[in-house]
Amino acid sequence: SELEKPSSQDSLGAKNAGPTTPMDAGKIVKIDKVTSRPWKGIVWHHSASPDGAVRDWPGIVKYHTSYRVDFNIVSKDEFDRRFAAGEGKSFLNPWMDVGYHGGVEMFNGHVVYVPGRALSKVGAHAGVKNASNRFNTEYLGLCAVGNYDLAVPPEEIWVLAQLVTREFMSAFGIPKAHIIGHREVYDLLGVPR
Repeated sequence: SELEKPSSQDSLGAKNAGPTTPMDAGKIVKIDKVTSRPWKGIVWHHSASPDGAVRDWPGIVKYHTSYRVDFNIVSKDEFDRRFAAGEGKSFLNPWMDVGYHGGVEMFNGHVVYVPGRALSKVGAHAGVKNASNRFNTEYLGLCAVGNYDLAVPPEEIWVLAQLVTREFMSAFGIPKAHIIGHREVYDLLGVPR
Protein backbone atom coordinates (compact mmCIF):
# COMPACT_ATOMS: atom_id res chain seq x y z
CA SER A 1 0.00 0.00 0.00
CA GLU A 2 1.13 3.55 -0.59
CA LEU A 3 1.69 6.15 2.09
CA GLU A 4 0.05 9.49 1.48
CA LYS A 5 1.88 12.72 2.00
CA PRO A 6 0.14 15.12 4.38
CA SER A 7 -0.47 18.47 2.78
CA SER A 8 0.02 20.94 5.62
CA GLN A 9 1.07 21.41 9.21
CA ASP A 10 -0.47 19.62 12.16
CA SER A 11 -2.15 21.31 15.11
CA LEU A 12 1.20 21.61 16.91
CA GLY A 13 2.77 23.48 14.01
CA ALA A 14 5.11 20.60 13.17
CA LYS A 15 5.56 19.93 9.49
CA ASN A 16 4.03 16.60 8.55
CA ALA A 17 6.80 14.72 6.82
CA GLY A 18 5.64 11.60 5.05
CA PRO A 19 6.52 9.86 1.85
CA THR A 20 4.09 9.33 -0.98
CA THR A 21 5.73 5.98 -1.67
CA PRO A 22 8.85 4.34 -0.23
CA MET A 23 10.75 5.20 -3.42
CA ASP A 24 9.83 8.90 -3.15
CA ALA A 25 10.60 9.20 0.55
CA GLY A 26 13.67 11.44 0.42
CA LYS A 27 14.66 12.63 3.89
CA ILE A 28 12.04 12.17 6.57
CA VAL A 29 14.24 12.85 9.59
CA LYS A 30 16.24 16.02 10.14
CA ILE A 31 19.67 14.78 11.26
CA ASP A 32 22.44 17.16 12.25
CA LYS A 33 25.44 14.87 12.68
CA VAL A 34 27.60 17.74 13.97
CA THR A 35 25.52 18.18 17.13
CA SER A 36 24.31 14.57 17.47
CA ARG A 37 25.82 11.93 19.69
CA PRO A 38 27.69 9.15 17.83
CA TRP A 39 24.78 6.68 17.88
CA LYS A 40 25.68 2.99 17.56
CA GLY A 41 22.22 1.47 17.33
CA ILE A 42 18.45 1.88 17.58
CA VAL A 43 15.99 0.48 20.10
CA TRP A 44 12.43 0.39 18.76
CA HIS A 45 9.54 0.59 21.21
CA HIS A 46 5.77 0.77 21.04
CA SER A 47 3.73 3.03 23.26
CA ALA A 48 1.49 0.19 24.52
CA SER A 49 -1.38 2.67 24.21
CA PRO A 50 -3.91 3.02 21.41
CA ASP A 51 -3.00 5.17 18.42
CA GLY A 52 -6.01 7.46 18.07
CA ALA A 53 -7.09 9.74 15.23
CA VAL A 54 -5.56 12.75 17.00
CA ARG A 55 -1.96 13.54 17.86
CA ASP A 56 -0.87 11.01 20.50
CA TRP A 57 2.75 12.19 20.75
CA PRO A 58 1.91 15.14 23.05
CA GLY A 59 0.33 12.66 25.48
CA ILE A 60 3.52 10.59 25.49
CA VAL A 61 5.57 13.74 26.14
CA LYS A 62 3.20 14.74 28.97
CA TYR A 63 3.47 11.28 30.54
CA HIS A 64 7.29 11.34 30.52
CA THR A 65 7.48 14.91 31.86
CA SER A 66 4.95 14.43 34.71
CA TYR A 67 5.05 12.99 38.21
CA ARG A 68 3.94 9.34 38.09
CA VAL A 69 2.86 6.90 40.79
CA ASP A 70 2.38 3.30 39.70
CA PHE A 71 2.57 4.53 36.09
CA ASN A 72 -0.29 7.03 36.48
CA ILE A 73 0.20 10.82 36.16
CA VAL A 74 -0.34 12.66 39.44
CA SER A 75 0.21 16.20 40.72
CA LYS A 76 3.38 17.00 42.67
CA ASP A 77 1.31 17.32 45.86
CA GLU A 78 -0.29 13.92 45.29
CA PHE A 79 3.12 12.43 44.47
CA ASP A 80 4.64 13.84 47.68
CA ARG A 81 1.67 12.70 49.81
CA ARG A 82 1.65 9.16 48.42
CA PHE A 83 5.44 8.86 48.63
CA ALA A 84 5.44 9.94 52.31
CA ALA A 85 2.60 7.51 53.08
CA GLY A 86 4.18 4.66 51.11
CA GLU A 87 1.07 4.42 48.91
CA GLY A 88 2.49 2.98 45.73
CA LYS A 89 5.19 0.74 44.32
CA SER A 90 6.67 2.91 41.58
CA PHE A 91 7.44 6.62 42.04
CA LEU A 92 8.82 8.48 39.01
CA ASN A 93 9.82 12.12 38.91
CA PRO A 94 9.31 14.09 35.69
CA TRP A 95 11.97 13.64 33.05
CA MET A 96 13.47 16.68 31.32
CA ASP A 97 11.91 15.60 28.00
CA VAL A 98 10.21 12.69 26.30
CA GLY A 99 12.41 9.60 26.58
CA TYR A 100 12.39 8.77 22.86
CA HIS A 101 14.32 10.53 20.11
CA GLY A 102 11.36 10.24 17.77
CA GLY A 103 8.37 8.20 16.78
CA VAL A 104 5.90 7.26 14.11
CA GLU A 105 2.14 7.51 14.44
CA MET A 106 -1.05 7.77 12.45
CA PHE A 107 -2.51 11.28 12.38
CA ASN A 108 -5.57 12.29 10.35
CA GLY A 109 -5.25 9.12 8.30
CA HIS A 110 -1.55 9.73 7.51
CA VAL A 111 1.50 8.12 9.00
CA VAL A 112 4.00 10.73 10.24
CA TYR A 113 7.42 10.88 11.86
CA VAL A 114 7.53 13.00 15.01
CA PRO A 115 10.86 14.24 16.42
CA GLY A 116 11.40 13.80 20.14
CA ARG A 117 14.37 14.28 22.43
CA ALA A 118 17.30 16.06 20.77
CA LEU A 119 19.76 13.76 19.01
CA SER A 120 22.50 15.36 21.13
CA LYS A 121 20.90 14.03 24.33
CA VAL A 122 21.13 10.64 26.01
CA GLY A 123 17.80 8.83 25.81
CA ALA A 124 15.52 7.71 28.63
CA HIS A 125 13.95 4.71 26.93
CA ALA A 126 15.93 1.56 27.69
CA GLY A 127 17.31 1.83 31.20
CA VAL A 128 17.39 -1.36 33.24
CA LYS A 129 17.62 -0.93 37.00
CA ASN A 130 20.93 -2.12 38.45
CA ALA A 131 22.30 -2.83 34.96
CA SER A 132 24.12 -1.00 32.20
CA ASN A 133 22.65 2.21 30.78
CA ARG A 134 24.41 1.70 27.43
CA PHE A 135 21.19 1.38 25.45
CA ASN A 136 20.24 4.92 26.50
CA THR A 137 23.71 6.36 25.91
CA GLU A 138 24.62 4.50 22.69
CA TYR A 139 21.27 3.67 21.05
CA LEU A 140 18.58 5.98 19.71
CA GLY A 141 15.12 5.37 21.14
CA LEU A 142 12.29 5.34 18.60
CA CYS A 143 8.64 4.60 19.30
CA ALA A 144 5.77 3.35 17.16
CA VAL A 145 2.59 4.75 18.71
CA GLY A 146 0.13 1.94 19.32
CA ASN A 147 -0.29 -1.20 21.39
CA TYR A 148 1.47 -3.81 19.30
CA ASP A 149 1.21 -6.47 21.98
CA LEU A 150 -2.44 -6.71 20.89
CA ALA A 151 -2.12 -6.42 17.10
CA VAL A 152 0.59 -6.08 14.47
CA PRO A 153 1.35 -2.53 13.36
CA PRO A 154 -0.46 -1.32 10.22
CA GLU A 155 1.61 -1.65 7.06
CA GLU A 156 1.98 2.14 6.81
CA ILE A 157 3.61 2.25 10.27
CA TRP A 158 6.01 -0.58 9.31
CA VAL A 159 7.00 1.12 6.07
CA LEU A 160 7.68 4.51 7.66
CA ALA A 161 9.50 2.91 10.61
CA GLN A 162 11.76 1.10 8.14
CA LEU A 163 12.45 4.29 6.19
CA VAL A 164 13.27 6.19 9.38
CA THR A 165 15.49 3.33 10.55
CA ARG A 166 17.39 3.33 7.25
CA GLU A 167 17.97 7.08 7.47
CA PHE A 168 19.50 6.77 10.93
CA MET A 169 21.52 3.72 9.86
CA SER A 170 22.92 5.65 6.92
CA ALA A 171 23.66 8.81 8.91
CA PHE A 172 25.50 7.06 11.75
CA GLY A 173 26.81 3.89 10.08
CA ILE A 174 24.60 1.72 12.29
CA PRO A 175 24.80 -1.99 11.40
CA LYS A 176 21.63 -4.05 10.97
CA ALA A 177 22.58 -6.16 14.02
CA HIS A 178 22.23 -3.03 16.18
CA ILE A 179 18.54 -2.50 15.39
CA ILE A 180 16.66 -4.11 18.25
CA GLY A 181 13.32 -4.13 20.02
CA HIS A 182 13.01 -2.97 23.62
CA ARG A 183 12.60 -6.46 25.06
CA GLU A 184 15.94 -7.47 23.53
CA VAL A 185 17.73 -5.00 25.83
CA TYR A 186 17.14 -7.35 28.77
CA ASP A 187 18.48 -10.36 26.88
CA LEU A 188 21.59 -8.49 25.75
CA LEU A 189 22.27 -7.37 29.33
CA GLY A 190 21.59 -10.84 30.74
CA VAL A 191 18.75 -9.51 32.91
CA PRO A 192 15.46 -11.40 33.31
CA ARG A 193 12.50 -9.68 31.62
